[in-house]
Amino acid sequence: MKLVRIDKPGPPGVMQILDVPVPEPKPGEVLIKAHAIGVGMPDCLIRAGTYSWMPPLPATPGTELAGVVEKVGAGVTARKAGDRVYTTARERPHRGGHYAQYVATPAEATFVLPATVSFDAAAALANYQVAYHIFHDALSPRRGQSILIYAAAGGMGNALIDFAKVFGLTVIGVVGSDDKAGFARELGADHVVNRKTEKVGERVGAITQGRGVDIIIDPVGGPTSADNIAMLAPCGTLLIYGALGGKTQLDAAVPAWRRNSLAVRQFSIHTWDHLVEERRAGMRALIDMLAAGKLHPRIHARLPLTDAVRAHEMLEGGEVLGKLLLMP
Repeated sequence: MKLVRIDKPGPPGVMQILDVPVPEPKPGEVLIKAHAIGVGMPDCLIRAGTYSWMPPLPATPGTELAGVVEKVGAGVTARKAGDRVYTTARERPHRGGHYAQYVATPAEATFVLPATVSFDAAAALANYQVAYHIFHDALSPRRGQSILIYAAAGGMGNALIDFAKVFGLTVIGVVGSDDKAGFARELGADHVVNRKTEKVGERVGAITQGRGVDIIIDPVGGPTSADNIAMLAPCGTLLIYGALGGKTQLDAAVPAWRRNSLAVRQFSIHTWDHLVEERRAGMRALIDMLAAGKLHPRIHARLPLTDAVRAHEMLEGGEVLGKLLLMP
């Protein structure tokens, strides 16, 4: 079978495509034949060696995979050959491991997929898992509130906009090009700001008639935080779920913070690393929402597993609208 491996961190070119034997499931495990593999920023961080939860090297990137159970190991009764399943590295001791044609994983790390949920849609669930916990645990949004979502045309933006619309929020999406602006509108954004040609603060002021936005969801942090706080409405919340811009800088925002009763929350999906039942209940709820047609993952492209290098180049180059998949 084909498997992607890195022996040492670096640019996309460090990924190797290897031919290795198909693994045998151990007791308690199932062997899954992959049909769709999600590509996300954690995969790129693992490959680059900068992820805070790095697996031991040599390593295989890949947070998530959807496919069919090929075989079960001794003692497995909850799954059987032919089951359609989703699996995620968030159910395993180490991140990564899913850029492969076949994966052996603990049966308890899999989730059964209804026939109405496509493998492609399921392979976008890692983004939706983050969005689910942001909206259900980290925020308390009220119907009719406004929300500003950065990187609104990416895979996470897709998931966040879907949830914002489920909660009845008015969405302001921030993107970096006209093409992405059009895509964000297709996803359901009520207003879109092109940060390359417009001043985000001025547009937010105009859209909200000077009141400010109730919620901001930001994957960048760093020097943008003070400007974001200045855009918040009274009692507004800034939620930071990444640190692509470096350490969050808040000193300049202290006057506005004190004056307007604002809140800043640092979110991490790793909060649920040890909250096993809560994490799995959330994933089952997501699959039910997919089956009910409440969530709408958009697939940018499906590349062969052997094009993993190109997939990382596309993602890091900002070319991807929605979710990028690898197909075994």
